[in-house]
Amino acid sequence: MAPVPDWRVEPGDPRYETLSQGFNQRWTSEPAYIQLIHDDTAALLAVRQALSAGLRVTVRSGGHCYEDFVANTGGAVLDMTPMNGVRAGTDKFRNPAFIVESGATNWDVCTTLFRQFGKAVPGGSCYSVGSGGHIAGGGFGLLSRRHGLTVDHLVQVDVVTARNGAEPVVTKAHRQDLDSARRELFWAHTGGGGGNFGVILRYCFAEKLPAPPAHVWLSSIAWPWSGLQENPEDFKRVLRNYGTFFAAHSSPHESVYQGLFTLLKLTHKNNGNVVLLSQWDGEDPAPLDDFLAAMEEGVTVTAAEQKFSVAGLTLRLPERRRKIPWFQATQTLNGSGDNQRGKYKSAYHRKPFTPHEVDAIHKWLTTDVRGADMSQTLLQVDSYGCRINAVAPGTTAVPQRDSILKCQYQTYWKDRAEDPLHLQYMRDFYADVYAPAGGIPEISDAVHDRGTDGAYVNYPDTDLGVASDPDPAYPRLYYKGNYARLQEVKKYWDPKNHFHHRQSIRLP
Repeated sequence: MAPVPDWRVEPGDPRYETLSQGFNQRWTSEPAYIQLIHDDTAALLAVRQALSAGLRVTVRSGGHCYEDFVANTGGAVLDMTPMNGVRAGTDKFRNPAFIVESGATNWDVCTTLFRQFGKAVPGGSCYSVGSGGHIAGGGFGLLSRRHGLTVDHLVQVDVVTARNGAEPVVTKAHRQDLDSARRELFWAHTGGGGGNFGVILRYCFAEKLPAPPAHVWLSSIAWPWSGLQENPEDFKRVLRNYGTFFAAHSSPHESVYQGLFTLLKLTHKNNGNVVLLSQWDGEDPAPLDDFLAAMEEGVTVTAAEQKFSVAGLTLRLPERRRKIPWFQATQTLNGSGDNQRGKYKSAYHRKPFTPHEVDAIHKWLTTDVRGADMSQTLLQVDSYGCRINAVAPGTTAVPQRDSILKCQYQTYWKDRAEDPLHLQYMRDFYADVYAPAGGIPEISDAVHDRGTDGAYVNYPDTDLGVASDPDPAYPRLYYKGNYARLQEVKKYWDPKNHFHHRQSIRLP
């Protein structure tokens, strides 16, 4: 007889230590237990038991939360990884749809949709990120300039909610629900973030998901820091070239460069090279070549083959660009890096970097920190816009719909003793770049066109405040004008605030 799965992991179980910790090694906890969720009934029972026992519930899908939002000493961690199916099916109205369970990783989604159906969602490139949090936060990736955000293709979300005290139910919330409360619950999951309203079981995507290109061109060029330190204006010129190019080629009506997605990895000087990775989905590589030429214009340091790993990824292309099948390209770029300690910050930019921002970025990436390994510290600047910006700010819960660049500040290290050094460095770096707006990428409005437009909920940063603060910055930076609407959804579906973390939606 086959062994019976043991779905509850308690202290003393050899699995307990591993399942108590996520990807970021800074965060661990001692929950009362970890409950592995394998179907809807198990999810209902787990929520009912935890709430009846007065335990806080937190949920893990891929375990990639950048902050300690799943860490739950004394509570119940619901681990969704057994629910990792990706299949064709129907939504609640019997329309054909693609079903993605919340424990499915980006790689589960990519491989299944492509191999079985020739489809793709424009989601993230880190293979082990879980769908539960990734999609609820909006989701973007290398196909997003052509096909929009992941949530732009979403039609339904199934959630365990607990409106009536401790009695949970499975609520199927659809984009076209006749019931306005369920319609609002669906909307809240199109960028409102995970852990706010209930336990996400699965997502349904429209049948007309995009087909990925058969082939793409990958490019990797790198500028050695040895040359950039001798010629600091070259570093600044690269940033100016990048911002100028995407300011000109990121409108919803862009006719040439919707199929270009790039990642400019501005590393700390101790890494050894600044790297530009590009994916171009056209057959003719000429537009890609023109982009690379625009990036190198006026730069005296010669771009060469990447020599040093950046956040776990090295792409060596002596020929500068290579045509390969899309699936293999996705696999090549599909790195999550090592399990280690990390700190992150983010910003949306609606305009090219200002002279102050360029100078501050250069200053901090050439600043040594005694006692800290800075070789894995970088500012990654992703191209954004095009079809992402074809959607109105209130259509989904993602309000940033006119940006051209998306910044992710990252630093990684292994030694716990370095924690205060890296954390303070990142605070100072970020605050200096955005000093003219008070040290944060403040949102633009009719009076102040600051060029920035807040931060990304899926790159949470508790330096932006926590829910217990009197007036935290994160609600307006993540959600802008959509926050009050999200609060009303929270009030209706989780009035007792059963589902919460340090930056969750606050009850109005």
